Amino acid sequence: MKSASKSDIGKVRRRNEDFILADDERGIFLLADGMGGHPGGDVASALAVGSAHEFLAARAGETGDDGVSFLLAEALAAAHSAVARRGIEEPDLEGLGTTLDIVYLRRDSAWLCHVGDSRVYIFSRGELLQVTEDDNLASVLARQGIPPAEIPPNARHILTQAVGLSDELIPELQRLEVGEDSILLMCSDGLTGMVPDDIIAHIASHWRDGLQGVADRLVAETNDRGGHDNVSVILIAPESRHSPREPLLLPVSG
Repeated sequence: MKSASKSDIGKVRRRNEDFILADDERGIFLLADGMGGHPGGDVASALAVGSAHEFLAARAGETGDDGVSFLLAEALAAAHSAVARRGIEEPDLEGLGTTLDIVYLRRDSAWLCHVGDSRVYIFSRGELLQVTEDDNLASVLARQGIPPAEIPPNARHILTQAVGLSDELIPELQRLEVGEDSILLMCSDGLTGMVPDDIIAHIASHWRDGLQGVADRLVAETNDRGGHDNVSVILIAPESRHSPREPLLLPVSG
């Protein structure tokens, strides 16, 4: 398989509280966004990703397909425990928390474990589909039938679940088939809060010209629109479907 990734501080924040890890050899990909405005957001995201990756790297190769979802849930629990413990051990870091998305790719199947408001998309046959549901107040209100225009703007930033903070985590677990002409996109809300899905889809449509070019362009587009938050992306495709051609040059407007 092949991946490309990029993380950027953006134009406003003083530090990058996102943390990403792409382990192409094992097919393990992780993205975390430490909670902005809370102490140690960067500590939480790095600790969550590191703990989950260590857990999975030691076990994923020995786990059959039927056990992968449970394994990812266990990796999430390990990350949750590590972040919560650090917050208890260091009083200055009280309130430590982060989102966490885990993707494990084996052949044409991808297993997902999701908590928070970072997202996983699948881009397939020219269409971009969000496959995770945001764990935030805006999503809760939308499910209750509140019209989008009546949902307070700040509701998108109020998480209903966070690694290290929630008393109990109920992760979203899925298995997807990554079919022909499909790639996965993992991203923090620094991207989705600034760039509409149709523009993300337009940029992603050029993935055959080079995954890294798409990752770079997504981050650049975010910063061109103000870069109000840290932004991180990971793009994943089976290597056989990735055939770079010319360097990516994308005029994007909107």
